[in-house]
Amino acid sequence: MQSPGGLEEDQDNGFQQGGWITPFADSAIPERIAKMHGDHLDLLLGRRVYDIWSSYWPEQQIPLAIQFNKATKYVATHRPESLQWQPAKDLGTDIIAGIR
Repeated sequence: MQSPGGLEEDQDNGFQQGGWITPFADSAIPERIAKMHGDHLDLLLGRRVYDIWSSYWPEQQIPLAIQFNKATKYVATHRPESLQWQPAKDLGTDIIAGIR
């Protein structure tokens, strides 16, 4: 999934359309997304997304941020000791088993 963040995100394989949604977004979108997720939410994240999100969401106070911040983040990582955005759980070396 492409992040709505900015042009500098997700440039792998020459992708040049990062942040494309920003000009089309309005302030109601995060609220609608939060409502869509319901009251309980857990997140399955790769390490790169975890790092991007952990530098942004903890500082936000909109409904979606509140959900993301309280959600358990299940993270595929080789550096579990550095998971500072809590609650977070390392999926371990066998990621498939960790997901199960």
